[in-house]
Amino acid sequence: MYRAAHILLGDDDEAKDAVQDVFARLWDGSVTLREESQRAFLLTCVRNRCLNIIAQRQRQLETTTKLATEPAVGETETWQEKSDEELTTMVQQYIDERLTPQTGRVIRMRFDDEKSYNDISHSLGISLSAVNKHIVQGLRKLRQQFNQREV
Repeated sequence: MYRAAHILLGDDDEAKDAVQDVFARLWDGSVTLREESQRAFLLTCVRNRCLNIIAQRQRQLETTTKLATEPAVGETETWQEKSDEELTTMVQQYIDERLTPQTGRVIRMRFDDEKSYNDISHSLGISLSAVNKHIVQGLRKLRQQFNQREV
């Protein structure tokens, strides 16, 4: 399943997240698995999850391209000049649209819900090192996005 996801997505972390998302849905009971068709069903679920990720990438690319080609008239303020509410909205939008679903989920649980690494690990069924990896990657991407960036 991981190899199929990696071939479709071309990204190691996203492939792992796609497979993990499928198993998380199985674990929480939102999807049922029939014993006679396990392999085909799981591969189909992973393929569909990857196709959703690719579609999300395309929407993000279209949005980014549109924003780059249509600058706001007279808009020259930097993100440092935005209000706290505007910044919060921008960060939440970035988390929803640009981070992988699992990384976004971990970041939200840690900072919105103020859960500990242990609580996140137990809730999502992932290791503490995976929780740390998602937080480090998410924060690094957020810093890159909002450091010296104009809006």
